[in-house]
Amino acid sequence: MRSIQGVLSEVAYLERSCQYVREKLNDVDKAAGAITELTSIQESGVEAATRDMTALIQHHLETAARYAEEWKNHVENIG
Repeated sequence: MRSIQGVLSEVAYLERSCQYVREKLNDVDKAAGAITELTSIQESGVEAATRDMTALIQHHLETAARYAEEWKNHVENIG
């Protein structure tokens, strides 16, 4: 059952990676909450970064979810 141990180990690693992402998102939330005033140039910069970064993060999360679903299906279909 070495392969099953490998699955469990990799799932635990990926769960820690997801926790790390959540922590980084909390850091962004805290940083944004600490800002009290922005110039129009800063406002534009924040808007652009938000648009770009959220699109990238969302794309990667959706892709990761699809891969996880494919992995689950593969494991389920072995037995």
